[in-house]
Amino acid sequence: MPAERTVPVGMRARPLAKRRSVAIESQPRTVRRTSVRPAKPRMDYAERDAMQDLFSLEARRRQELHEQDRLAHEIRTQKSLDIDQNIRTERLKSQENRAPEPSWRGYNDYEVEVFRAEQEQIQRILRGEIVQQREQIRLLRSAADEHNLAHETMVQANRTLTAQVASLQEQLATYDAKTHTLHAEVQATRTRNAQLETQLLEAESVRRKLHNQVQELRGNVRVYVRVRPARNDGEPASITYPDPMLHTQIELLSQAENAMGQPTVRQHAFGFDHVFPPQATQEDVFAEVSDLMQSVLDGYNTTIFAYGQTGSGKTHTLEGGANAVRHQIDTSAGLIPRAMHMLWDVAHRLKTQGWTYEFHAQMLQIYLDQISDLLATSESSFKEKHEVKHTENHTNVTNTVVVPLSSAEEVFELLDRAKKRRQVAATLMNDRSSRSHSVFILRVRGRNSVTHEVCDATLNLVDLAGSERLATSGSASDPARLKEAQSINKSLSSLGDVIDALNSNHGARHIPYRNSTLTWLLKNSLGGNSKTLMLLALSPLKAHMNESLCSLRFASKVHATHIGSARAIKSSTEA
Repeated sequence: MPAERTVPVGMRARPLAKRRSVAIESQPRTVRRTSVRPAKPRMDYAERDAMQDLFSLEARRRQELHEQDRLAHEIRTQKSLDIDQNIRTERLKSQENRAPEPSWRGYNDYEVEVFRAEQEQIQRILRGEIVQQREQIRLLRSAADEHNLAHETMVQANRTLTAQVASLQEQLATYDAKTHTLHAEVQATRTRNAQLETQLLEAESVRRKLHNQVQELRGNVRVYVRVRPARNDGEPASITYPDPMLHTQIELLSQAENAMGQPTVRQHAFGFDHVFPPQATQEDVFAEVSDLMQSVLDGYNTTIFAYGQTGSGKTHTLEGGANAVRHQIDTSAGLIPRAMHMLWDVAHRLKTQGWTYEFHAQMLQIYLDQISDLLATSESSFKEKHEVKHTENHTNVTNTVVVPLSSAEEVFELLDRAKKRRQVAATLMNDRSSRSHSVFILRVRGRNSVTHEVCDATLNLVDLAGSERLATSGSASDPARLKEAQSINKSLSSLGDVIDALNSNHGARHIPYRNSTLTWLLKNSLGGNSKTLMLLALSPLKAHMNESLCSLRFASKVHATHIGSARAIKSSTEA
């Protein structure tokens, strides 16, 4: 058996040193762990779950990194063991098949070179794997650093949110306290409002009572006189107003002769509830009449009739100027447009006190002592015969059109519609002289949903045809105008007879209401349960002095008439 040759120390130690180096490099490196400071602020459930998920993810990633290091170490260890085993195996083979000394040395050098090449190849592979593992470790550490930074950011955000939550909770507590205080204040306000509403209803009842008492003190039949402004159509009459503060007196100076036949000046003084001089505006007139409109809503029957000679300004006072826009209130708007707007405005305002109102209108004319329906839909209906019937509180006319109204504008449409049917004609006194009496009837029904009180009243607005002298008006030369003038004067004369009868014995004698259709229609307004206003229109011209004096004397009789106290037509019913 050939003697065993010893391998030089340098040749044997070198692979061993490489193996030790590989073994050292293959040892797993300890991954630096970053300490996580616990979050001190108290988190809600959603934030705590989010943080727990983040911690779990970080733990799993670190576990995976540790597992990868362990597997790499095991692989390197196993490869080192395999290399050692291969070396031992090769040595055994070389010992068994050793050649003689000279050849053995050559073979041994060859073997060493082969082994060295194999080891270098293995080292290159291992170095590549080590580089890859180190790069992976670097990436994992970078990811861990990023997660740590994200964690720190989330912790800081959590602290900020916790502080915000605490602040919001404090604000919420403050708002809850304020809300509680506001609820208490609202409840107190509601209680106070209920008390005020009750007091308001009581005050409204007192107001109605006091308003009626004031109207009774002023008289149920009131007379207002309005002098038309001069239009350069003649010599003005001498008219003075002695009391500029109260506006209740008017004086006229007329030419006369004394007992010796000498010319003299006669003074005629009259006193009424109110006298409007020529400079008085439409608004001034309505200001004195508006309280009667309130009486209508309070449940009192009310009648306003305009009286005066032809051309004295009756229609202008009631309806307004010829160019006035009725659905608008301008300086020339008359009593009717202003009254309609006031009625609807006040009715709307009284809704807050529980009142609701219904309005129904009729429009009639008395022409040649016959009643015609100005709202009739056909000519046959316009000429239909009508009958006047009186109840204790109201006057009804049969076979007439009654129109429900929801706004003041609808009233103006009815007035325009009726105006086309009304009888007018030209005379020497007026280009468009009314040849008939016009009567606008507005029925007002109200109900209070709180007190269950109801009221039912009627407003009559009467535009009487102008009184005229046949000679001055030129009607005597025209048979048709003559017949109209005679009918007008007869009905106005019957109105005077009724006033005379009411003034004598306070109504004990017979009252001739049936002498004319006009007086029969106005029966309840003149002698019944009604507040009545006569508006006398006067001409300012000297040529009309005699007719003006006749009108003033008739107005004085009306002013002295007492028809009793008006009563509100209302009752209390259960809902």
